[in-house]
Amino acid sequence: MTTLTLRLNKEEEQIFNSISGLYGGKLSTTIKQLALEKIEDEYDLQLIKDFESREEKGEITLIEFDDLKKEFDL
Repeated sequence: MTTLTLRLNKEEEQIFNSISGLYGGKLSTTIKQLALEKIEDEYDLQLIKDFESREEKGEITLIEFDDLKKEFDL
């Protein structure tokens, strides 16, 4: 397991400590969870950008839900 050192000024420490209860009460857990959420958000944003780019190029075909059900005999 890797150990990281993070330097926080008093204001940053107060901010993280004030929300740490939402993430299990530990500062390390809070920072890890926030970092993972940020990574997930950035990944989701990139997926959206890729989709929109492909949509602009006409590479995306959308199918109505009812048509999809008919196609699979549902």
